[in-house]
Amino acid sequence: MYASESYETDDAAKISLAYRDPNSHLHVYIPSLPYAYIMRLINGTLVRLDDSKRGWEYFIAYKHEKKDDLTYDFWLRDDVKFQDGTPLNADAVVENFHHFLQGAFTYTDIHRKLKSVEKLDEYRIRIHLYAPYGMLFHDLARINFYTKEYYRHHQWSKSITAENTTLVGPFGAGPYILTQGHATGLSQSDTVVLKANPYYFEKSQPYIQTLTIHTRMPIDRVIDALSNSEGKIDIAFIPLNKKTEIVNSKYAKLYTLPSTTTLSFHMNLMNPKTPLHDLRIRQALNEALNQEKLVKFAYKGEGVLSPFPISANMYAAKTFSQAYIQHPPARMSDEEITGILNGVHLKVVTQDRFLSICKGIEYQLKRYGVTLSYDITSDEKYVFKQLLTNREHRYDWDLLLWGNEDWYGHPWSSLFTLYTPNQWCSIDKDDVLDTYMQRLFTLESSDSRFLPLMDTILRHVYEKAYMLSIPSPNMVVGINKEVDFTPSSVAIMRLWEAKLTPYHWSIRSAPLPQERLHYRLPTKVLPNE
Repeated sequence: MYASESYETDDAAKISLAYRDPNSHLHVYIPSLPYAYIMRLINGTLVRLDDSKRGWEYFIAYKHEKKDDLTYDFWLRDDVKFQDGTPLNADAVVENFHHFLQGAFTYTDIHRKLKSVEKLDEYRIRIHLYAPYGMLFHDLARINFYTKEYYRHHQWSKSITAENTTLVGPFGAGPYILTQGHATGLSQSDTVVLKANPYYFEKSQPYIQTLTIHTRMPIDRVIDALSNSEGKIDIAFIPLNKKTEIVNSKYAKLYTLPSTTTLSFHMNLMNPKTPLHDLRIRQALNEALNQEKLVKFAYKGEGVLSPFPISANMYAAKTFSQAYIQHPPARMSDEEITGILNGVHLKVVTQDRFLSICKGIEYQLKRYGVTLSYDITSDEKYVFKQLLTNREHRYDWDLLLWGNEDWYGHPWSSLFTLYTPNQWCSIDKDDVLDTYMQRLFTLESSDSRFLPLMDTILRHVYEKAYMLSIPSPNMVVGINKEVDFTPSSVAIMRLWEAKLTPYHWSIRSAPLPQERLHYRLPTKVLPNE
């Protein structure tokens, strides 16, 4: 791909500026789950998603105590203000939970488990549950706190995506203020503009004054904007097959890292005409795929084998995934697969950024007589509409692929697509699987029963072949060379920590020196680095 002697090691961290220039500006392309990323940039929560095994870190809270299975105490920082300067204390937290309980989101089980929240003192609260709930902290990382003024205009609703960026203004407590646009999952503007929060409690941060988030753009235009110019795109999630364009760019550098992202490949069992109602066809499709060749050719080496529709890098699936990879169950012969699949035609809905992966799959399935047709878009909300309104419309697609980045820090970020009461699921009915999921809700990940139950769930899903299981992708990110930033393996972009070198287009006054155009060696971030 490149000759090492003509490439230099990235030096942005050595020369980046540890202060915020008022002209500093980043353009960021987030094509998958932009509302989840933006939510964490503008809002304050008790705890926050992170890359750790437990999946969260303290944020507005700085410690907690579990009194019993139904009672949790939290201590709040005393230096946090909302973006309008009003205090974020126990009164504000209790009021926010009161509003949340009137319209709690429904894609987890928090709407059934959370009973009440009470004030203990000015900076201490107590949470009461109706029943034990092992996913509490992961939900707390998504229950955003807003000002009184916000609630005069907008309330929580029983959303299947999220409540976060529906109103422009200084209403949150995160490092950035939403000043233009919106992103709520099923609806989002093409651009969203954020400005630094002057009241943010981590006083030296954020280091960038303005963020412009781009949620929809043809992928070829993204790659061109990042690799061939300045001032258009500074950070972008890129397709796995576009690494070469970034490595050979005068303006960009490449970061890759293992992730817990799942490429969720739904089979539409609500389409009354799909051939996928036949279990043998679903099983044969999964067995027809040679994942090792997919990783090598379609993923360009940026992925790992995954026998289940959950990232094989996720702690709760890693051991069981390895066991199935090393000792797979009895497989069909090629002749059996051909006999089952020959003549099957499937319609695929996905984003353009995943087309190269789909084409790799199509190439492998073709030898068994399978043909594919495509409905391709650059707009994630179109894909979500096809999935989330499928129960009421029964669309004619057979397969749907989207980038399910780890938005939750817990296996539920993948498993929720298999829970039939959930609109994110394309399975019509499976009472056995739903019972397993309901049992999972009650268990903390440290519980000795948690991993055995996970194994039971994955075994059931494997046998039913409810989704097309494909390799788990690495995170591949293109970054402007004058930006000092390390991506996360989960769906959070810690852009409040990003810094610029003096040579970044938004803050320099002179032309870019020629020596800054030298190519940069790719950076591979190792787990826990």
